[in-house]
Parts: sequence; structure tokens; C-alpha cells
Amino acid sequence: MANGMAGLFVGASGLKTAQTALNTTAHNLSNINTTGYTRQQVTFSDTTYVNVNSKDKVSYASYGLGVAISEVRRIRDQYIDLAYRNENSRLGFYESQYNAVQEIEDQFGEMQGVTYESYLTNLYDSINELAKNPTSTVARSSLIQNATAFIEKSENVYKGLRDYQTTLNTQVSNMVNKINDLAGQIYKLNKSIAKVEAPGIEKANDLRDQRDAAIDELSKYIDITYYESENKETIINAAGVPLVTSGELTAMSTRVVEGTTLVIPTWPSYERDVYEDGKLASNADDTDKGQLKGLIIARGNMVVDYTVVPVAPDSNDYDMSTEEGRTAYQQAYNEYAKQQEYYNTYVEPSAILSAMAGFDKLVNGIVERINGILCPEKTETRNNPHLNADGSEIQADTYIYNSVDKAVLYDRYGREVTGTDNGDGTYSYASGEKLYESAGGAAVPVDSYEYLMLDMDKTGYGMDDDKTVGTELFSRIGTDRYIKTTGDNGKTIYLRNNLNETDYESLYKLGNLKINPEAAQNVGKIPLSTVQGKEDFDRAKELVDIWDEKFASLNPDMYAKSDYMSFYNNYIGEYATMGKALYNYVGNQTTMVDGYDNQRLQSEGVSSDEELEKMIKYQQAYNAASRYVNVVSEMLEHLVTSLGRI
Repeated sequence: MANGMAGLFVGASGLKTAQTALNTTAHNLSNINTTGYTRQQVTFSDTTYVNVNSKDKVSYASYGLGVAISEVRRIRDQYIDLAYRNENSRLGFYESQYNAVQEIEDQFGEMQGVTYESYLTNLYDSINELAKNPTSTVARSSLIQNATAFIEKSENVYKGLRDYQTTLNTQVSNMVNKINDLAGQIYKLNKSIAKVEAPGIEKANDLRDQRDAAIDELSKYIDITYYESENKETIINAAGVPLVTSGELTAMSTRVVEGTTLVIPTWPSYERDVYEDGKLASNADDTDKGQLKGLIIARGNMVVDYTVVPVAPDSNDYDMSTEEGRTAYQQAYNEYAKQQEYYNTYVEPSAILSAMAGFDKLVNGIVERINGILCPEKTETRNNPHLNADGSEIQADTYIYNSVDKAVLYDRYGREVTGTDNGDGTYSYASGEKLYESAGGAAVPVDSYEYLMLDMDKTGYGMDDDKTVGTELFSRIGTDRYIKTTGDNGKTIYLRNNLNETDYESLYKLGNLKINPEAAQNVGKIPLSTVQGKEDFDRAKELVDIWDEKFASLNPDMYAKSDYMSFYNNYIGEYATMGKALYNYVGNQTTMVDGYDNQRLQSEGVSSDEELEKMIKYQQAYNAASRYVNVVSEMLEHLVTSLGRI
């Protein structure tokens, strides 16, 4: 051997590397059950070579100084990580959708025994019994009882949907905070990793595991892209915005939708919302990612009722033989098309909003149709408003503006109202309240007023001594159906009241319905008798017949109309179909995510058998290096001793 001391260095390097390998193996075994831990592996390389000067050789001879640790690396596949995070993000999106549909199905109790359909059936049965004897107090009391149960159940279901929307809203707020927390963790870990790895001596493997675990979790909440910079920091973009960079952290915040408590995630630093309102998520363009987006779509960004469901105009209601009639129909259809586009963009994609709107449409249809038979009405068009006894103007059902030179007017709340172009530079309006030239400005002159009023020629009467008229079965909270006043002919008239006690518009919608206390306290006032006090069989039969009428289509894209029971069955069936499709999609997506995770575990996970084999191998290597050092040491000792004798 050219240099005995170099032999000791070879042995020492073997001891050192074997000890490092043993420590790494022990570290793997101790973290075998640690979530997110990545198996570490030692790679070896040869050390420096020393040249031996030999004049009788063409080239220099050389010998090595032993072994060195090239790297203690993590066994991690970045491509599997990328695939896992992409599919995990998509799984989070569809899980939100599926959970919302499940909640809707639970609210109607179709799988829990007491179904909502039974309340519809009971209401119909009580009406059918009443038709056999309209003056029977027993039958009338049964109607009140079943109508009360119908309204209470409907209100409870609607409240359940609203409460779940609030729950989703809370989840959105919590998820925004969670995203910010994870981004903060990644930012801090970036700095710690860069500090450890900057000298180029060692890898911050355990810190990298923590960062990868945070990125895994973040990927489920929001769609992300990322890369590792030259200084070993992971740069993350979330929903098109730099969330974590080398120099800063972009925090997400929320804003409240006007008139609601619903929050919208925003990027304050960029002065915009995280997600563009009205932009649909699609698998085709890879935008169906992130649990946050799924929650927002499922929840919706508003509170809706039946009024958002557009109703297509019926050509039979227009005189299609005249140019004026055809133009009026086309204008009505154009307005319907605009409403349909709005519904399909902002309401239909949301499971909760479409459920609220469709359910309210059903209940409103039943309520208004029954009330309309008990209290038949007609429309009066006049050039001047009706007045109360005190001389104040009574709110009209519709205000007509035939030719206004402005394309946009304003209601009393300052909201814009768009007119219908007349083609001659003027615009027409039909509004449920007066309109103004500007927000808070002067009122626009009204061309005509339309009032709904009780049709005294068709109305029924109560069995009480006063022969009460205009008693509805279903009432609005804090709102009388009619305002009683005197007509132009000096007779008493009953004008439809559209405002509640606080002068706000009051509709027959869920959240605002109750059984008319006047009818409930005195069933004799239900107007199912003739003016002569006899049974009004014709009116009672009308109540029965409405259950066979074609009521409405399930959504604006369907033109075929259904009766009440078919509408409800189709309504529930749609969510059952949607739930089944989402269940299959979530199941397939879960299988895909688990598959990628299993691939990661196979390569990144710690196997106790494999690590124990390595433990034995490195222990033997350590022992061999130790024996080698002993041999070299003894050899050197012998040489030194021998030299001392000369």
C-alpha cells in the first residue's frame, strides 16, 4: 500500500457512511406510521482519488480514499404527486356537489318514511272530501288541518334548505381561513427549507414532507399549479393568482353579497373575486376543481324564490293574427329568453338555489291556484289610481309606462329597471311599483294603472251571517289579501293588496306563508257557498280539478308542463338522478385518487421488512469497515515497531 494512513481514511469513511445509512434506516423505521412521511434513501459515491507518481508508467496510477455519502434523498415521484393533486382537487369539487344533493333529498324525507308527497296527497284528499259536501264543517275543518300541515311542512323544508345554505356559507368562510393557514405554513416551510439547503450540504427532507403534506391538503380546497424555484422554495398559484411566492404571501378574504349574509371569496391585493360570477365549471376545460368552488356553486350567491323561474309566454294569450299581437308576443318571448339565460347561468348550476326555486314554484302554484278559486279576481285598467278613504294612493298591481325616452329607470330602492325598446327611440315598462328617472329622483308619469280586484260576479260566499267574501285559505305574513275601498260607482270593491305592514312587497312565497287565521278560526267563512247560502259544488269541483291541470315545466329548458304531483315527482326524480350521477362520479374519482395515493405509498412508504434488510446490510458493512480499520491499524503498528528496531 502506497500510504498506510490513507488506508485508515478508507476504513473511517466506511464507518462513517455505514453509520449514516444505519441512522437513516432507523429514521425510516421510527416514522413507519407517520402520515405524510416519505421514505429516505442513502446514495453512495466514491471519494477523492490520489495519484501515485511512477516514472516507468505512461500514465499516473491512482488510488481512492474510500466512500462518501452522495445524498440522503426522499423517494418521491413528482409526476405521481402532480396527478394525485389534480384528481384530489377535482374530487373535492364533486364531493361538495354530491353532499348538497344528499342534503336536499334528506329534507324531503323520501327515504325516511314520512315523505313530503304524503302532505300533498292529504291536502288533495281533504279537498276531494270537501267537494262532496262543501258546507260540511267537518270537511272544512279537515281541509284547514291538512292545509296547515302542508304549509308547516313546506316551510320546514324550505327552512332546512336555507339553513343548509347558511351551513355551506360557514364552510366557505372556514375554508378561506384554512387556505390562508396552509399558504402561511408553506411560506414558512419554504424559508426553513431554503435556509437548511442553501449551503448545499444536506436536504431538509422532513421539512419537505411537511410542505408536501400541506400542498396535498391545499390541492383539495382550491385548484393550484406549482413549481420549485432555484432557491428550493415552492411557488404556488391558486385560481390564477400567485398565492405563495419567494417574497410574499397573498391572503384571501371575503366580501358579503348585498342584501344577504352570503360571503364571496376575494383577492384584496388584486381587487377581484376569486371566482368569476356566472362562469360555469366544466370538466372539458378543466375548471371543475377545488372544494371551495364546489361549495360556492352548490350554495349559490343569492337567496331565490319562485320569481326567478321564467315562464314562457303562451301564444294563445296573444292575437297572432295582428302585427301588434305578434310584436307583443315576440317582446314577451325575448324577455323570457333573457330570464332563461339568467336562470341557467346563476340558478340552475346551484343545487340549493335550483331546489329552492323549484320547490317555491310548486308551493306558490298550489297556494295561488286554490286562493284564486276561492277569491276569483279580474283586472281593471284605469288612467288614475284608486284612493283610500284618507285620500292616499293605493298601490297598483302593475304600473304601465308606454313611451319613455330612457332605456333604464329606477325603482324606489335605486335598482335599475330595463325597458322594452319600442323601435322608435322610446321604451315601455310594466312594473309592480312606480319607477323613477334616477335613484332618488322624480317619479316618471304613469300612463295607466292595472288593479287586481275581487270579481263580485264570480265570487263565493261564506256561511256566516255576513256572507263574507274574499276569504283566502293561505295568507301572507303581515299582509291582508284585499284593501277594501269604494269604487267609482259608489259600491264597495276589494283591491288586491301587494304590500305588507311595513310597505314592502309581499308575495305568496315560502318564508311568508301561513294559514289564514280568519278561515282557521271560523271555517264557515271559507267562500264555498252561493249568495243564496247553498253549497257551491261548482267551485268545490274546481278545487279538485286543479290537481289534473298542467301546472308548470320543471325548468325553463323543458316545455312540457306537469300537474302538481307529477311536477313534484319529476322534481325529486331529477335530484335522485343527479345524486346517482354524482355518487358514481365521486366513487370513480375516489378510486382514482386512492390509486395514485397507493402508487405513492408503494414507492414512498416505509416497508419494515425492506428497512430491516437494509439495517442488516449496513450493520454488516459497518462491521466490515471496523475490521478493516483494525487490520490497517495492526499493520501500521507492526511497521512502526519494526522501523524502531533498525
